[in-house]
Amino acid sequence: MTVTINGNYQKLISSFQSIWRNKENRAPAFFTASSVWLSIAQMVSGVVIVHYVSPKEMGIWSSVSLALVYSLFLLAGVQNGLSRELPYYLGANDEVMAKRLAATTLFYTGVGCIICLLSGLITLMILIWQKRESNLIYAVAAISLMVIFQFYQYYLFLTFRSKNSFFQLAWVQTWQAGIMVLTLPLLFLFRYKGMLLRAVIVAGLTLYLMHRIRPIVVRPAWSTDSFFLLLKTGIPIFATDYIRNVASTADKLVILRFAGVEQVGLYALAATAGAAFQVVPQSIAHYIYPRMSHHYGRTNDPRVLWVLACKVTVVVVIAMIPVALIGSAVIPWAVKTLFPKYIAGTHAAQIMLFSSVAAGATIGANALSSLKAWSHLVGYQFSGAGLSVIAPLVGIHVFKSPLNGVAYSILIANLLNVVLALGFTYAATHRRPGAGMPPSITPKPVCTDIPEDIPVAN
Repeated sequence: MTVTINGNYQKLISSFQSIWRNKENRAPAFFTASSVWLSIAQMVSGVVIVHYVSPKEMGIWSSVSLALVYSLFLLAGVQNGLSRELPYYLGANDEVMAKRLAATTLFYTGVGCIICLLSGLITLMILIWQKRESNLIYAVAAISLMVIFQFYQYYLFLTFRSKNSFFQLAWVQTWQAGIMVLTLPLLFLFRYKGMLLRAVIVAGLTLYLMHRIRPIVVRPAWSTDSFFLLLKTGIPIFATDYIRNVASTADKLVILRFAGVEQVGLYALAATAGAAFQVVPQSIAHYIYPRMSHHYGRTNDPRVLWVLACKVTVVVVIAMIPVALIGSAVIPWAVKTLFPKYIAGTHAAQIMLFSSVAAGATIGANALSSLKAWSHLVGYQFSGAGLSVIAPLVGIHVFKSPLNGVAYSILIANLLNVVLALGFTYAATHRRPGAGMPPSITPKPVCTDIPEDIPVAN
C-alpha cells in the first residue's frame, strides 16, 4: 500500500514538474503574477503620490492626462485592426501576411509619433508665449512624450500578445513594477515635478525593454492592401472603443464642470485605486483576446469564444471580490494615516474598487471583435458609452457629495455593462452559421494540425 501511494505521489510530482518546465504552460501564471506585482507597485505609487502632491496639482495632471485618451484618434484604428488580424493570421498559419500587417502598422505608428511630437512642441510654445503657469507647462511637456511612448508601446504590446509571448511580457512587467518603486524618491525630492519626471522615466524605460525583446522584428514598410485591411477591421473596433474611452472620462469632466478642479484632484484617489485594481483583469483581457482570435482563426467556431467569455467572467469575479473587500476595509485607515488631505475622497475610492470588479467582468465581450460581429459590437459599446455619460450627470445631482454621487453612478453603470457584455456576446456567438459573416472571413474546415501556441520569433 505504501509503495503504491509513494509511486502515485512521485507520478503526480513528475507531472507537475513536466508542466512547469514547459515555458508556454508557465507563461499565464507568470504573467498574472507579474500583473499582481505591477498592481501592488501602482497602489504603492498612488499612495506616495497623493501624500506628496496637492489635490490642485493632481487636478492639473489628471486633466492634462486626458490627452492620452484623446490622442488615440490619430491612429484611426490601424492598431486596433492589427490586434484582431495578427493573431487571426498566426492562427491560420499565415506568417507572411502577419508580418506584412505588422510592418504596415509600424510605419503608420511612426508617422503618428512624428505628428504628436510636432503638436506637443507647438502647444508648449503657445503656453510659454502666453506665460501660463509652470505646473501646466511641465504637465504638457510630460504628456507629449508619454503620448509618443504610448503609440509605440501599444504596437509592441500587440505583437507580444499575438505571438503568445506572455513569458517575455511578464518579465517586462516585473521590471516595470521595480522601476516604479525605485523611482519613488523623485516624489520625495521634487513633489509635483518629480511625479511628472517619474511618469516619463517609467514609460520610457518600459518602452525600451519592450523594444529590446520584441517578438516580431520587422522594418516599417508600406503596403496599401494591408493598410486597407487594417482599416476595414480596425475602424469599427477603434470607433466604438474610442467613443467608449472618451465617454469613460465623463466622470472627471462632470466633476470639473460642477465641482471644480480641486474636487477632480480629490477624485484622483478613487481613480488611482480603480486603475491599480484594474491591472489584473486587464492582464487577463490581454491574454484572452488574442487567444480568442487565434482559436477562431484555427476553428471558425464562434461558440468556443462564448465558453471562453463565460470562464473569464467567472474567474475575474471570484478573484477580485475578496481583494475588493479587503481593500475597502484598509482604505479608510490608510487615507487617514498617510494622506489626510484626501479624506474627502475616501468613500469614493472604496466604491471604485467594486466598480472595478464589475468593469473587469466585461472583458469576455472581446469576443465581439474576434468575430467581427460589428452590429453587436456597436450595440454593446454605444450602450456602455451612454451609461458612462448619463450616470455621472445623474449621480452628481442626486447625491449630496459630488464625489460619492459620481462613484456610485459609475458602479451602477458598470454592473449594467456586465449584463450587456454577456447578452451581446451570447447573441453574437450563437448566430445561425453564416449569418452576418463578414466578407473577409470565409468558412473553412477545422485545422487540427496547427500547434496551439505559436513559437516566439528570434
